[in-house]
Amino acid sequence: MIPFLNVLQYLVLALWVGSIFGFGLLFAPVLFASLSSREQAGSIAGTVLARIDALGLVTGGIMLVVTALQAIDSAWQSIDLGRLLVAVVMLALVVVSATTVRSKLNAAKEKMERPIDEYAQDDPLRKEHNQYHRVSRLLFTVNLVLGVVLIVLSALR
Repeated sequence: MIPFLNVLQYLVLALWVGSIFGFGLLFAPVLFASLSSREQAGSIAGTVLARIDALGLVTGGIMLVVTALQAIDSAWQSIDLGRLLVAVVMLALVVVSATTVRSKLNAAKEKMERPIDEYAQDDPLRKEHNQYHRVSRLLFTVNLVLGVVLIVLSALR
């Protein structure tokens, strides 16, 4: 059973981290550079990010279950607390991003009656939006870095 669980864990990890990498370093820059409307690009990016968060919740949950099954199978002798901790932190960041930050960012957008670029940089609505956007990007970036750490830790295992 352990070989199957190892393969499953690697697959979900690759899918999760690959989606984060693909969006952040490939898709989003092209999207914002290609579309003339930042509003449209932001709307598309938000939809994709929501799907990446859902994928993270599923794959992160699978990783935790697989880790628990591996520990049980080995009578709790081979649990890797470092990898488990990184996966738990990644999953927690996705939960915070999906449930709190994204809802606050969307609420800030809903207050705006026109495209964000039409608001002055010091406008309170734009500042509120930008604040939540920065937090969202930070959580996303930290998750990408932690994902790479988790891949390295898994490879060294």
